[in-house]
Amino acid sequence: MLSLVRSIPDQLEHNWKQSASVIKEISKSTPAQIAICGMGGSGISGDLIRGLLLYSSSVPLEVVKDYSLPTWIRKDAFAVVISYSGNTEETLSLWDECSKMQIPRLALSSGGRLTERALSEGVAVIKIPPGYPPRASIGYLFSACLRLVHHWGLYPDADKELFAATALIRSRIEEWCKEASALASSLKGRFPLIHSLDVRFAPLAYRMVCELNENAKELAHFHTYSEMNHNELNGFEGGVDENAVIVILDAGKDFTHPRNQRRAEIIEEALPRVPRYKIKAEGETLLERMLSLLIKGDLVSVYLAEFKGIDPEPVNMIENLKRELG
Repeated sequence: MLSLVRSIPDQLEHNWKQSASVIKEISKSTPAQIAICGMGGSGISGDLIRGLLLYSSSVPLEVVKDYSLPTWIRKDAFAVVISYSGNTEETLSLWDECSKMQIPRLALSSGGRLTERALSEGVAVIKIPPGYPPRASIGYLFSACLRLVHHWGLYPDADKELFAATALIRSRIEEWCKEASALASSLKGRFPLIHSLDVRFAPLAYRMVCELNENAKELAHFHTYSEMNHNELNGFEGGVDENAVIVILDAGKDFTHPRNQRRAEIIEEALPRVPRYKIKAEGETLLERMLSLLIKGDLVSVYLAEFKGIDPEPVNMIENLKRELG
């Protein structure tokens, strides 16, 4: 799994280039809405794109992680339907709804029934290389989504920023591995509360929780400033489990509202007994900072699995559930 995390820069560059020929055939007219549909390691790409565009795009973007589309998704929307395996039942249900509503769409998959349905309906497919755990294909999936919003002019500097981000990752990965290993050793036997200081980076906190769940087989929790100051914060008043630890995802002062920075300072003073660790984003742009936190969080989960002596790849309980569902 460590080698797969380290391959993310290659994935990002590969599918940025490979998806170009498919995406250039999509209308350049900006849709009224964007729906990104997918579950788990596939759907997280939509969360990342939503965070990236949150304060810059005038187009509403909904990330759908269920069997049914919200009623406000209309025919004038555009849907990106993502299932790495191509067989995710919730995603296939969403595909069928989009078909009935005749919503223009794009499929991202390594194969399976999603690819079959897309080809039979004459819908464009971006093929993802097979053989990966879905969560480890994040670079392929995200870069294709990024290319699409760039195509519509919703993130105009995506091309140069993406390659700057991959250069940053490659230049810093060895140091990040050391940092992640040290943090992972501190998290062993702990219950991590992952806090993002900026709402745009909340998907990175969620991603880290998911990676801890799947790779390290650990429960974890995430929340975002300033919302957590209106609910979770008061939970500490009842006493804190001795195994709890707070991990702050720090986007940096230029990417965090100053009032949230002040909130974090006050809370740090108010909770002196709760161990706190910080993961700092790196880079000059929003995209670089998001991807740096993605890599760092993924690395922590893999090293924690290593320290626990477990194989990070199998997700037995998920597979057992799928078998029971039939």
